[in-house]
Amino acid sequence: MGQRSYPKWTNHFVPKAPLFAPHQTNDVLISDLGIFLWIASIVYSIKVHGFLNVFRIYLLPYLWVHHWLVLITFLQHTDPALPHYEASAFTFPRGALSTFDRVLMGGPGIFGTITGWLCGTMTHGICETHVAHHLFSKMPHYHAWEARLAINKRLAEEGMCVQGNPATWSEALRVLQECKFVEDEGEVRFYKNAQGKAARVPVFVSEGVSDSGVDVQ
Repeated sequence: MGQRSYPKWTNHFVPKAPLFAPHQTNDVLISDLGIFLWIASIVYSIKVHGFLNVFRIYLLPYLWVHHWLVLITFLQHTDPALPHYEASAFTFPRGALSTFDRVLMGGPGIFGTITGWLCGTMTHGICETHVAHHLFSKMPHYHAWEARLAINKRLAEEGMCVQGNPATWSEALRVLQECKFVEDEGEVRFYKNAQGKAARVPVFVSEGVSDSGVDVQ
């Protein structure tokens, strides 16, 4: 939904949607059936046990667990420093590197170090090794930490850094405030804030960067 290249209301629940190949029809129908049965079981549980009991025992833990996935995924792919490419400028390396590794619930000082280590360990580095996942999606996850060190070392030789701020709720709020829209102009674009200013602008080898302050904060 929202993609210009797809018809309005395109979604993942309709087997005939342009997102899917004909041989995937049964898979989509099975997925739809599973979702229906899941929702039906929740409704039935509420009828039998009451809403408050189901909310306390199932819905609240469910929302708590899955809010981490929303927070992590959002911060991995959204930041005013991450570029967006037109098809004419897109390559696999560019797309794969348009993401950040972040330390989940990390921060300054000994407390931030401990919480960052604890959350990263408990979530198997899902937030800390995301660039490796983009570059080598078939790599076993138990090599991700090792690969992260090698990737960062190689990228540093090219002057690139893919380490973002720690993934915290306050960081999500900052990103929400600074990433309002991407204008449909140029082959390489960055998010702009509500005032229409971008934290970064693309600079090409044959061009200099403007110091007008209009686009660069």
